[in-house]
This record gives sequence, structure tokens and C-alpha cells, in this order.
Amino acid sequence: MLRELTKDDWLSILNIPANRIPRVVVLRGTRNFRMYYELYREHFTDVLDVGSPNGVFDELFVGELDGVQTAYASVYGAPMASEVTHVFGVLGTELVIQTGNCGALADDIDTGDIFVPVDAYCGEGASQYYKTDGKIVSASPDPELAAVLDSCPGDIHYGSIYTTSALFAEGEHEIADWHARGFAAVDMETAATFAVAEHFGMDRLLVLFAFDNPRRREHILLQDEEKTARRQRSNQRVMELVFDIVKRFESSQ
Repeated sequence: MLRELTKDDWLSILNIPANRIPRVVVLRGTRNFRMYYELYREHFTDVLDVGSPNGVFDELFVGELDGVQTAYASVYGAPMASEVTHVFGVLGTELVIQTGNCGALADDIDTGDIFVPVDAYCGEGASQYYKTDGKIVSASPDPELAAVLDSCPGDIHYGSIYTTSALFAEGEHEIADWHARGFAAVDMETAATFAVAEHFGMDRLLVLFAFDNPRRREHILLQDEEKTARRQRSNQRVMELVFDIVKRFESSQ
């Protein structure tokens, strides 16, 4: 069935020529699929919009970023992230970059701060089908790619992230428990993306910004003009970092 679909099968299903298989795939975790699809698309040339029968995939394209064949997809939650990563893992894509925002749990992470997980806890439901040897899956950045982050102006926080599948089920008990267990942030995609990437032998890296800090009784439904401005600046900064990493990946090979 779907697990048995081959590289040639997926090229045919998605109508992607073999010479357009991307070296990198960027996943942007978001509910606003079309908005981010169009925002990222503006930065690419020779764009091939990718769809699939029955609308299984949408808001997905392959294009060139400074000559690097790169795919982009808007995703929400572990199932979507795992599906896109799976397809490009079968196709032989070498690097997956997960980006977007997260909820901060660490005391020193504020709204708009950049966060880069070193590993993720599989608290969602998709990763178990790809990773059977534990609940922790690590990032695997090439040293050249990590250097992009090290040279970035401003502070970048590193730590562990907890991936959940039920945003509205996060209560004070869960938030306190995750913090007590040492997790610096929480999101809905990272562990699944990392688990599938590990399964296919892909390099994997995550660059996020903190949308809020739930331990301070902040959440996505609250409005704050200053924090909104900080999020907008950080969103742009994260996107630029991702593009720099893609470009450095080409030169490091």
C-alpha cells in the first residue's frame, strides 16, 4: 500500500521530474497554509507547484533558492509533517528543516526569541510508526549548518522540545509537567518530522521563534501589540535564517 510506494511512484503521482528532486525540504508549521505558501514562494525561482490526486498534498512547491533545489510545504501537526517528510525521504532529499513557532517553557525564553531544539520528545501519535527505539529523537545538523546559527546576531536558545498533538488539551498541569521534565518548549510537528527524517537517514534541523510562554499564563488567543510586533520581526528573522541554512548546505557539499 502507501508504505510500499517507490521513488518512481511518487515522482509520477506528484508529477515531479527526476531532475527537480529537491536536496532540501522546508516545512513551516502553521494554520495559515496559503499565506505562508505565498510568502515563501516569493523568494524562489523556477517554481513548480506540486499537487496530488484527491488533494492529499497542497500548499507544496519545488523551486530554486540561489540554485539549490528546495521544496516548501505548509503543514499543521504531526500527521501532515510526517507525510511530507516521508515522501521526500523516499525521493532521496538530504535535509529537512522544520520552522515556525513554539510555546516557550523555559524561564529565560521570551516572546519572539529564537529557539533551536537539540532533540524532541515524541508526545504525538505519528512518530511511533517510524521510531521504535525510544521517545527521544535528535536533530542532526551538519557542522557547517550549525555555524550559520552560531554566527547569527542575537541570542539563540537551545534545548529539548516536547511535541504534542492536542493544542487545546494543554493545561496548567501538562505545562508544569513538561517544564519539570526539562523541556524548554512545546510544538506540534518537530518530533514527527525528526522521527521520519531519522528513519530515512535525512539530516534534520529546526529553527523556531517563541510565540508565547504558557507558564506565564500567555496563550495564542491573547492580544498584545508589543508582542505581535516582536513575533513579526522574529518570523522574518527565522525565515532569513532558514534561507541562509539552505544556501550554506549547497556550499558545504
